[in-house]
Amino acid sequence: MASYQKRGGNSFLLIVEAGYNAKGRRIRRTKTIRVEESLLKTKRKLENHLNQELVKFEMEVQAGEYIAPEKKTIAAFKEDWLEKHAVKNLALRTCQNYEEKLNNYILPFLGHMKVSEVKPIHIVNFMNEVSKPEASKRKREGLSDSTLYEIDKTLRVLFNKAVEWRIISKSPLSDLRRPKIKRKEMKFLEGDEVHNLFEALQNEPSHWRLYFLTATIGGFRRGELIALQWSDIDFENEEIIITNSIPAFENGKPHIKSTKTNEYSRHVPMPSWYMELLKEHKLEYREEKLQLGAEWQGEGFEFIFHSGEGKPYWPASATRKWSEIRKKYNIKNVRLHDLRHTMVTLLIEEGAALKAIQQRAGHSSSKITSDVYGHLTKKVSRSTAEKFDKYNPNYKKTH
Repeated sequence: MASYQKRGGNSFLLIVEAGYNAKGRRIRRTKTIRVEESLLKTKRKLENHLNQELVKFEMEVQAGEYIAPEKKTIAAFKEDWLEKHAVKNLALRTCQNYEEKLNNYILPFLGHMKVSEVKPIHIVNFMNEVSKPEASKRKREGLSDSTLYEIDKTLRVLFNKAVEWRIISKSPLSDLRRPKIKRKEMKFLEGDEVHNLFEALQNEPSHWRLYFLTATIGGFRRGELIALQWSDIDFENEEIIITNSIPAFENGKPHIKSTKTNEYSRHVPMPSWYMELLKEHKLEYREEKLQLGAEWQGEGFEFIFHSGEGKPYWPASATRKWSEIRKKYNIKNVRLHDLRHTMVTLLIEEGAALKAIQQRAGHSSSKITSDVYGHLTKKVSRSTAEKFDKYNPNYKKTH
């Protein structure tokens, strides 16, 4: 049985009877619709329209596709989402990134709204607001393209889960375009700049000197380097074996996870001179650990790069130290992660095989390596073609 009743103005309440519950109480499904002003002027057209909408709603209820309006706000749903999904299924750092976007940007603007009330225009208005300079702590610059993209991604993850849990039938972002990210020019150190960096590092304590040497030569990600232990060093074969990463800390303890591409391990050959430096550093490490005795806080781990008592560096500590060193020795303004780009660039310019570079960098496929560093491979390809200039039949005439 189905019926409708006027609510006021141009809104009507559709009602469908859906049987009885376990206590014998009648189940009623309702849905509020609004009609155009023109239909209100003609009684027959209005009745036809309402009956059509009523039939569609009744079919929706009978097919089990009806979802009752959700009274929960986005702020309340976020807590459910965190507890029942994010914490259990997402990587710690991923979860932290989503929380940061929710707490700093999304909830202050949309948190009070009911999940079921959010329409595409609300998302459009919100993204317009956070695109303004005043939405950023750096008022003049505004939020970066990548931050806007991550805010949009967080919204999509949240509302997609609301659809999956049948709180809403469709995400308000499903038909909206994603923000575009302008690809930034890749930064890296040139050969002579690498020489200058390595010379400058001679003036730094051995643990920091080795950290940045390892980052440049091995091209390791920040978290991979922080997670490195002495058991990961193969002195005989002169290799570093990458198996873990520390992307973040949780309750003051390092969160150790498998590497980004989830490979079992990555064997990275290192120069002999570097391995000799590493041997010397290991002797210093043993002496330091012996002197601290019971004060050592390694807790069964032997992290190569630690804060002095066995605990690994916080990821942000390495980034801060790199900024200090770069400014201290007037090194080109590149990020810590750009030392990884530097390694790949130097190898490409030296003519190393793309497959070997892919394996060393830990990319899941050589296509990723080619896509990211395509502009460099084209440059090298051009230079290799120019080596045939001397075979030009007109070479002798022009030289």
